[in-house]
Amino acid sequence: MGAILILGRNEDLCGQIVAEALRRDGRKVLFLPEDQLLPEMSLAWTPADGGGGVRFRGQEARFAELDGVLYRFYGMPLPAEEFQTQDGRYICAEWNALFMAWLRPLPCPVINRLQPDLWYKTRLNVPALSALMPDLPFARPRILVTTRAEEARAFRRRLAGPVTYAALSGSAPYPIRDEDDLEKLTALSGALPLHLTEALDGRAMEAFVVGNTVTLVGADGTAAGSAPASLVDRCLQVGTHLGLTFFQLSLVERAGGDWYCLALDRMPQLYACGPAAREEIVGHLVALLTGKGGQAA
Repeated sequence: MGAILILGRNEDLCGQIVAEALRRDGRKVLFLPEDQLLPEMSLAWTPADGGGGVRFRGQEARFAELDGVLYRFYGMPLPAEEFQTQDGRYICAEWNALFMAWLRPLPCPVINRLQPDLWYKTRLNVPALSALMPDLPFARPRILVTTRAEEARAFRRRLAGPVTYAALSGSAPYPIRDEDDLEKLTALSGALPLHLTEALDGRAMEAFVVGNTVTLVGADGTAAGSAPASLVDRCLQVGTHLGLTFFQLSLVERAGGDWYCLALDRMPQLYACGPAAREEIVGHLVALLTGKGGQAA
């Protein structure tokens, strides 16, 4: 058996527990913490034949012997203060390009090989997801992006219900329940876009997609049972279109059985998952990395 390579960070729970599960199964694991690799890591790669290997702190793996790769890098191997410099941004851009080019031709399963339009996006809100996949197989909440406070007020009045505000960059949503809440946003009018989204009533669920499996997790972190076949099919359509084998969809099931999609995260975090849900997701990841699961990229 060859090695499994995990490209992540020490504080990333997902990468750490996948590594532990693999080691319990007797697999060789090489864990590379992104923010600690420079300048100690040694990497040799010949693009023509994919040869070479990687060495870090006494650990070594030849690329030809890899059985699988879990990619959890953020594309930022430097401290935040160094990234703010011109040299720091250049290093990060080159770092990201190196790993994207190297992962693409690897013959083993790779979770995830990213398409260029996802290199610098970890979370896609409704506008970003709709732009990348206009035929998204889910219903979508009504949204408004404007710099005019009066348009935001009119949007909320048309909906006759609560809305949420979030930065277009993908920050946590802020509830807008009434006119007083909306008035607090007027300071941004004309400066930053007001990104408002219809607040949906219904059952909120997180769908963790790994290969051809879907694990539904409720708002309390518990596994929510088997996903309906029609829902699994729609989730897999999204993965196929975006070239992802591991991602998370934030969904709401409304009365009548309609499923609405609020966001996609290509870097799923498992902190909010209960033990059973976490074990199921990690099991699917291990199966995919070791060639026992389906639809490995």
